[in-house]
Amino acid sequence: MNEYTAIADYYDLLMTSGYYQHDKIAKDIAALVPPSQKIIEIGVGTGLLLEKLLEIDPQYNLTGIDHTPAMLEIAQKRLGDRAKLFQADILSMSIPERFDAAISNGGLCAFVDTGSDCDFYTHLPDYESNLQALQNVANCLENGGLFITNVQGVHDAYDQPLPGGIVYSQEIFESTTTNCIEKVFYFKKEDDERILAQQRLIYRIFKEEAIEDIFNQAGFKVEGKDKSGQLFIASKK
Repeated sequence: MNEYTAIADYYDLLMTSGYYQHDKIAKDIAALVPPSQKIIEIGVGTGLLLEKLLEIDPQYNLTGIDHTPAMLEIAQKRLGDRAKLFQADILSMSIPERFDAAISNGGLCAFVDTGSDCDFYTHLPDYESNLQALQNVANCLENGGLFITNVQGVHDAYDQPLPGGIVYSQEIFESTTTNCIEKVFYFKKEDDERILAQQRLIYRIFKEEAIEDIFNQAGFKVEGKDKSGQLFIASKK
């Protein structure tokens, strides 16, 4: 499982500079899941998305899990007692509580719109781990509960200036592992190119029939994109 410990200090700087539109994503989620229902975010990171949901309605019953303590520490400061947060590994987690919806805003997985297809990208490189992760998500949902993942653009190489004289750079490589890509990204000082933090991620890619297959095996029915086209939905069978 990809970890984000190395970049925790710079994560919010990137995320709040246009990498994700958390306010729009939260509004799209709110259109699907009312505040009367319980939501868990898988890979909550620093809590930015849950914060936006609480701005829409402070009555949301929210839980977030992540396996990176440094990210959870920031999320705890941001959310306080407005959400339940705990450290958990998606491959071994066992949550007795049941939720009406689970969210992955890239923390565990996301869909990538290539223009012709919508591929499934995950942080787990092998098939068996991905199946176990999806089964664990299904196990914490009520029957008919929704698994909501965001839809991203194609992962390309680019540089982006950030506040404070910092530049974010990412590079994409073909991985030696089948059906995977490797993403390496850096936070650098603009003036001297000094690397402040860096991260290497490997994404497993599922396409077309393979998406239906693994979701079905995990206990989900694939529903497709929502009306906004920015969320992909599966429901627990």
